[in-house]
Amino acid sequence: MTETGTITFVPSVHFSPAHRRRVRETIREVDPDVVAVELDERRFERLDRNQQSSPFDLTREFPPPTAAAYATLRALQRTVVRLYGLDPTKTDMETAIETAAELDTEVALIDDPIVETMDALGRRVGFETLPKLLVRAQLMGPEDYARQIEAMTTSFSDVDHGDDVQPMIDHVRRLLPEVAEVMIDGRDRSMANRLHRLRSDGYDVVAVVGAGHHNGIRRVLEELERDSTDPDTVVPIKTSSRSVTRIPID
Repeated sequence: MTETGTITFVPSVHFSPAHRRRVRETIREVDPDVVAVELDERRFERLDRNQQSSPFDLTREFPPPTAAAYATLRALQRTVVRLYGLDPTKTDMETAIETAAELDTEVALIDDPIVETMDALGRRVGFETLPKLLVRAQLMGPEDYARQIEAMTTSFSDVDHGDDVQPMIDHVRRLLPEVAEVMIDGRDRSMANRLHRLRSDGYDVVAVVGAGHHNGIRRVLEELERDSTDPDTVVPIKTSSRSVTRIPID
């Protein structure tokens, strides 16, 4: 009988230098059997090759509607990241891959394929979403907005648990449940299932995930732990092709 493995979470803000340091330090300290990252195979290969995708690349990789939606989301993300004074070209996931390569440790890919996520989002979000958003915003009380403002003023470097961003996640879920179901809840379930597979196979894992997914993944993992059924989920495990001599501390 295989001994159950362990999971050490690093809940992070993807573009935060403080969290990149935390990712690197945790992986080095724990020295796990495998580093799990919030990526699918397509995104891993792009990061592993240190390759930035252009709009033309996206149209070759995805159906046109999916490529357009993905490009729009990435542009919005980069705009928000720059507004907060962060560098959108450096992420915790890249740091995790680099550190795994330094330790000669394999990388487990626990996120859903991006094309499946974007297709699911396209089925849930339509022209009627904006009017619904406006109605829901009008129905919110001052307490809701106060909690949201408090969450938005939390320093990124102070975020070390899903609880620190839960008010913001709850706010998104109230305003845009269609988006939250696909981008947060659905992916939480998928990532938890893959982590449960790794844990059941005896791997000691460091899991680098966005702080907004931390609570949801842990909740699903607790449910799966009570289920005696062996997981049948397949987890892609890769070896980084990066040649690393020294990883500097940011």
